[in-house]
Amino acid sequence: MLPPKDYPLEQRDDSGVQVRREARLRYAALTDTGKREQNEDAYFAGRMDGHHLFAVADGLGGHACGEVASRMAIEILAEAADEELPESEPGELLGRAFKRINTAIFTYNRDNGLNAGTTLSAAIVAESGRCWIGTVGDSRTHIVTPTSIWHTRDQTYVQGLVESGAISPAEAMVHPRKNVLTQALGLSARVQVDLDVVELACGVLLISSDGLHDYVPESVIREIVLGNEPDMACRRLIDAASDAASTDNTTVIVARA
Repeated sequence: MLPPKDYPLEQRDDSGVQVRREARLRYAALTDTGKREQNEDAYFAGRMDGHHLFAVADGLGGHACGEVASRMAIEILAEAADEELPESEPGELLGRAFKRINTAIFTYNRDNGLNAGTTLSAAIVAESGRCWIGTVGDSRTHIVTPTSIWHTRDQTYVQGLVESGAISPAEAMVHPRKNVLTQALGLSARVQVDLDVVELACGVLLISSDGLHDYVPESVIREIVLGNEPDMACRRLIDAASDAASTDNTTVIVARA
């Protein structure tokens, strides 16, 4: 079985940032291989049937064909959104799409004797600013405001320690098992999908793979995202991850009204 095709990107500037400006939303996306030999991240940023779809998938390092799993996730998600928007309720659409992705990767693994897996965080944004978000693993969707950052819950061993009060969020960033996932797409027949509904309002949407948020403090992320247009914010977030000695691939999408 060949790896799935890449989706065409809308527009890129000379530094590789995917940039798009529309009447109500400005957004950009950028991915960086970092210190890894290959980039196992994949992303989608585009408009579909009156909504915007943004997603970041992070193929699991150390698992065979992580880059195939992440691109399968993005391809199937985009196909599902193209088929079902605007007739379907976005949250239900995401739930079905994630399960479809999980089944496809699980079957691919079974047929090829592999254990490919991926994280995925995806947001469908309506013109009103309402965001429907689905997440498996530790890629994150954030809503950044001048006073706070809300983000999706990481499905990780360390997040369980934080929620139990055993360690603090600051300790979680340096915990030796911070990359141990409790859920991922493609590794078992069933998967737990976390679904959230939030309002973008006057905030900024950021989706990132853990190459960013596992290394860069939230205060720095907030300053960069709020202080720059999406294309420059993407570049500076990638630079901040590098400056923080991130050893992982890093992918970011920034969108604001």
